[in-house]
Amino acid sequence: MRTRLTLLACAIAIVLIPATFSRSDATEQPERRSEIQKSDMQKKLDYSKNILDGLVTEDFDKIIANAQSLNTLGKRKWMQNDSIAYRTQNQVFWFTTGTLITAGEQKNLDGAMLSYTQMMHACVNCHQLIRRQ
Repeated sequence: MRTRLTLLACAIAIVLIPATFSRSDATEQPERRSEIQKSDMQKKLDYSKNILDGLVTEDFDKIIANAQSLNTLGKRKWMQNDSIAYRTQNQVFWFTTGTLITAGEQKNLDGAMLSYTQMMHACVNCHQLIRRQ
């Protein structure tokens, strides 16, 4: 029951908390911005793989460290895209990395697996969204 209430509170928070994005420098060269995005996306992929490894081996320190790195990257604005769909996916990603950190701190493997799955769902949805635009 407590878990369901926590999940409900988290879902409400996703809707009510305004997105937190850092603005990229408008004068930055488009080529440089693209290079930074590719590099950061590779980092996100590496952190995600490390989390999966941590889940399989029940290495909660590894889960926490990589989820924290993803959470930091997730707070950045990746694209010059202010669509509601993009902002929502980015916010879900940021939120689920936070729940992943919490689950890792609580050594809750099932909760960490659920958060990881939700995070991956947000990743795939966001990439589909960007490809369609």
